[in-house]
Amino acid sequence: MKNIKNILGTGAFMLLASLAVSSCTEKSDWDIDSSYSRPFGTDENGIGVETDNKVARATVTWSSTPSTDYYLIEISPNEMTDETPMGSDENDSQVYGNDPANRITKSPYTIDDLTANTTYYLRIKSVSGEKESRWVNYKKTFSSVKEEAILNIPSSEDLPQGQGKVRMSWEAGLAVDHFEIVATGSTDVTSRDISSAEVAAGEAWVENLKSFTEYTISIYNGNTLRGSQTVTIPGLEIESTISDITANSAVFSWEETVDVDEYACVPSTEGVPESGTKLSAEDIAAHKVTITDLASSTEYTAYAFANGSICSRITFTTKKGKPTDYDESLTLSEAESKWSTLSGSILITIDSDITFGEKTIPTNVTKILFWGEGETQPTLTYTGEFNFGGQLQEVEFYNLNITSTGNNILINHNSNAGSTDVLKFTSCTLKNQRGLIRMRSNAKPAMEIQIDDCIIEDLGYYTASGSGIYGIIDTSGSSALTTVTFSMTRTTFSPSSNAYATGPLIRFLKTQTVTTTIEQCTFYKCVSGQTLFRELNLATLKISNVLFSGSGLKILNKADEKPATTVGSNVYVSSDCKLSNTWDNLTINEIPMSTDQIFTSTGTEGLNLIYGADVPEQYKIGDPRWNK
Repeated sequence: MKNIKNILGTGAFMLLASLAVSSCTEKSDWDIDSSYSRPFGTDENGIGVETDNKVARATVTWSSTPSTDYYLIEISPNEMTDETPMGSDENDSQVYGNDPANRITKSPYTIDDLTANTTYYLRIKSVSGEKESRWVNYKKTFSSVKEEAILNIPSSEDLPQGQGKVRMSWEAGLAVDHFEIVATGSTDVTSRDISSAEVAAGEAWVENLKSFTEYTISIYNGNTLRGSQTVTIPGLEIESTISDITANSAVFSWEETVDVDEYACVPSTEGVPESGTKLSAEDIAAHKVTITDLASSTEYTAYAFANGSICSRITFTTKKGKPTDYDESLTLSEAESKWSTLSGSILITIDSDITFGEKTIPTNVTKILFWGEGETQPTLTYTGEFNFGGQLQEVEFYNLNITSTGNNILINHNSNAGSTDVLKFTSCTLKNQRGLIRMRSNAKPAMEIQIDDCIIEDLGYYTASGSGIYGIIDTSGSSALTTVTFSMTRTTFSPSSNAYATGPLIRFLKTQTVTTTIEQCTFYKCVSGQTLFRELNLATLKISNVLFSGSGLKILNKADEKPATTVGSNVYVSSDCKLSNTWDNLTINEIPMSTDQIFTSTGTEGLNLIYGADVPEQYKIGDPRWNK
């Protein structure tokens, strides 16, 4: 038994020894016969792919293999097997490294011409001489960026002001061949080819664009979109002015630094025009043009063009057209000669400076308009006061410089027999007066007062013996007047420096139901102790786009006189103006600039405010006449 075990053991040992010898002497594929040998393939676990988040590209990494001359990389949106031929058109595959001029000799390798939003399969082969390894497949798939964004955001240097062009840039060498340009709101597409030199440089100028216009610029390679940017073309901003405004015309002028060759003037509601009217040689040389055929009482925007691009714009409102529907149209001297017999609707034309005594508007007059004729305001100096003899529908003062010779109130009504439904001051200068409107009685329970496009200066221009300022409006003495509608729009108020001129500017009776609107108004150099509102208890106050400046102002006479309803927005105050007696429902924003930093006042004839050069656009609020 023991011998049998020895024999079996010896046989097993000899068999193992024989196998070992056979294994040591048999050659591998690499060494046996060079005609059948192949290089080692890369390690499939060593293959990695990293994609770009802006460009449809991928960077491939792999483990290098010994004695390898170059590598082949194949990608396809379809799965590849050992039976899939290399570069198969049916499989829509792409092979990299097969061109002798573009061999892949080491890791990593970047593939730049992928299709966006596509999932790919990948495999790698090692090549040594004429021998190739087997394909080694990437274990995963990879996806290119969903949407390419190769265009850089243009900088300020890429957008020269007033030149109607933009420099677009991208990574140099990327495959692109043209731009497509579309203005926002348009369906017209402009194509612009990209040269080989521009491709190599990675930048190109897109020209012949309109200033102040937004464009979407897209870059393509054939039909493949590779990125887009939206840009606004900056215009060359030059100063322009509007002067000599009438009901139907205005003079538009501009700086001499630019050769303006076209202009346009359109109602502001119509938007920005694409082109203008050619200027004559005379207008170009004069740097101004007279615009005609305008509608009265209409807001327009005038545009100046240079080389097809807008270089300036300015908004203005034409004056009111002289009405023709009045029963009588008279000169002031004609009206005075038969004053007591006037009746119906009366238009009185004032075309030169005059002095006017105390007047009671006759009982039989239903409507009266004091019309200031001409581009400049005729001065009406009154020595007495106006009141209403009968029950009028409307009283209006238009385009007049109204001033007082003494301690007078312009409208000082104290008669139960008289009234007017509507009282208007339009495009007037009102100055050197103790007060504008004082209602001590009224024949009717309701009244509307409108002040628009006016300058109010030096209220309270009186001596110490006077009994007080009556401000812009005072209805506190009329208990018969129960409903008041008051509006002040596009107006500037500048108080008197008189020490006795610090009473309330707008005063009602606390039992009156009041609707007050203050919009687009500038209160310039208010003085401490001045009060804006008194007795707003039953009022609805609408206040917006208003600027307070100066040393100080009490918004309310007393804190408990706040309005029943407040609707406010864009109310600002200069840093040196201390406001008091405000309330929670009225938000007031401080401008970090003093009154003198916000404005300069120039000229000797009338108030003329100019915004300082450093005032940001958002602070140029209040009366729009100063924001040119």
